Amino acid sequence: MSKISITKKIAWSLILKINAENINKNNLVRINETICENEINISYDRKHNHIEESNLILNEEISDLFNIFLPIVCSNKKTQFIAHIAQSLDGFIATDAGESKYISGKHNIEHIHRLRAISDVIIVGANTYIEDKPKLNTRLVEGNSPIIYIFDPKKVLKKMKVPSEINVINDMNLIKSELNRYKTIYVEGGGKTISQFMKKNILDRIHICLCPIILGGGRPSFIQDNYVSINDLKSHHAQYYKMGSDVLLDLKI
Repeated sequence: MSKISITKKIAWSLILKINAENINKNNLVRINETICENEINISYDRKHNHIEESNLILNEEISDLFNIFLPIVCSNKKTQFIAHIAQSLDGFIATDAGESKYISGKHNIEHIHRLRAISDVIIVGANTYIEDKPKLNTRLVEGNSPIIYIFDPKKVLKKMKVPSEINVINDMNLIKSELNRYKTIYVEGGGKTISQFMKKNILDRIHICLCPIILGGGRPSFIQDNYVSINDLKSHHAQYYKMGSDVLLDLKI
């Protein structure tokens, strides 16, 4: 079988098509699509998260795109929770004043928009929504924007006018039951919100973008309420991807 070359744009269109389909529960996912007159054939191994066979010429950029997103869009979980956080080398996501734009570079910003495009729902914390005023859409990439939820356990949005298309949820214990009709829920931030999802063991996967800057202080990436011994901490296996000047760590929780 002769190999064909595709662009990153075509590879991303393929990922979106796979995400929109109901994948069977077999371990080996066979993908046969025609995009831009290209007959694309891929056999993807869910268990080991790798492409067994394909008729594509896979350069590093397209291989990374498939390796990052195929485990998500081919997941056999009914509902999965993923998260992303960008941090400095010394473990901060913002200054003490809350300034965080832009810690990561343009490649990671695009990656964030791709995560939005494959997700049914996006969740941000109330403080992140107030301070950063994020649009939470997919304007940088092909794909639909997700439904927006704001997690507001302290009810700081109570006196604010929130657009009607935005949903507010206050109780972490209701997250799973309210959102279990969706396939992929993406928690974009901030650090406190992602930390709460981790403590409740809700997250299935987290992407940590390590950015080559040192803030010297500020708001930490992850927040621990109580003292934890290093010996009690779980060691996570991570896949690493170069993303412009940043490095993305892909952790299955």
